[in-house]
Amino acid sequence: MASMFSIRLPKKLLKRMRERKDINWAEALREAIRRTLNEPILPVTIENLICSLRDSNEWGMLLCLYLKAELLSPHYVVRNLEIIYPGRATEIIDRLNSMLRERGIDPSLSGSFEGRTLRDLVKEGLLMYGVYDEFEKEVREKLSKENWDINKVVWLLSQYFIEDLYMEYEPAFSIEPHGFIRTLEIMLDKEDVTNIVNKLVKIGLVFWDYYSSRAYSHEMIKGADYARPIFAEFFTNKSYLNYSTDLLKDENFLAFLKWLSREYGLDFRAIMEYAEERAKAEFKGSKSFDEVLEELIKRGIVLIDYWPHRRRVGRRSSMPPHWIYKLTPIAKREILPRLLIEALSKLQL
Repeated sequence: MASMFSIRLPKKLLKRMRERKDINWAEALREAIRRTLNEPILPVTIENLICSLRDSNEWGMLLCLYLKAELLSPHYVVRNLEIIYPGRATEIIDRLNSMLRERGIDPSLSGSFEGRTLRDLVKEGLLMYGVYDEFEKEVREKLSKENWDINKVVWLLSQYFIEDLYMEYEPAFSIEPHGFIRTLEIMLDKEDVTNIVNKLVKIGLVFWDYYSSRAYSHEMIKGADYARPIFAEFFTNKSYLNYSTDLLKDENFLAFLKWLSREYGLDFRAIMEYAEERAKAEFKGSKSFDEVLEELIKRGIVLIDYWPHRRRVGRRSSMPPHWIYKLTPIAKREILPRLLIEALSKLQL
């Protein structure tokens, strides 16, 4: 999992660095930091493989290597590659598998080296040797050519992936897709948005995956690790939040907040899938619940998440699927403090 940090440099030094287009400064800094900290080096076989593929511009195979290291399901490696490189997925995988076997590496990347999994070592190598940088650059270029709707979808995903940029731990960057897809259908007025999600896969921003355990089995939408800086930038972008101070006095918005806060405060409201209509009937506004929900989703204020069915395992009981209604993190941060100030201003203290 990649993290970001910034350093301050003299202007002249920065100018000289920018003049050297032939040097990947991020890669150079990472290597210098690793040497300074005396961090263990990567296995030579992995290092040579990554550098060889990078130097020969085999970006499809490098992406395949990343997906092998990142995704839980090998079948979904094929699925994602087929979306990105139609008709070439099998060829890319076969070529990469052949190269891995030649170097004595299990194509499934199982196993470990000095206490670290091969998957983690591969991802670290892709980061250290500038592959992440190139992937991120390519995603940025593709997004810059996309329309407002696609960029708003990326913003919406950032609201699912990130709760708080300043958390001490990195977010998981994966979601069960039902809630996101339902929210997206409402936001874009479309009945089927699978092609839009696949467009983001083709861009290289997210990937399909599958999680399976004794308790859960479900698909996931997984954000690319190298795209974390992109999601962080979208997360704080207020231009996708359609908010005005009039909202604080809107009876239907206030009624929605009251409805939302019945169980867990304003964090979220979890409703069993089969009991959703009964819960909606509790809403007391001048418009219908669905009308208000649609408006708030389109304004970037509310999203719907999803908890999948949980099977009974050991002492843990089974749990039916739930729809999760909640404010987007940016709406919570921008609107709730103003709502509190508005309420306090009405008190005669």
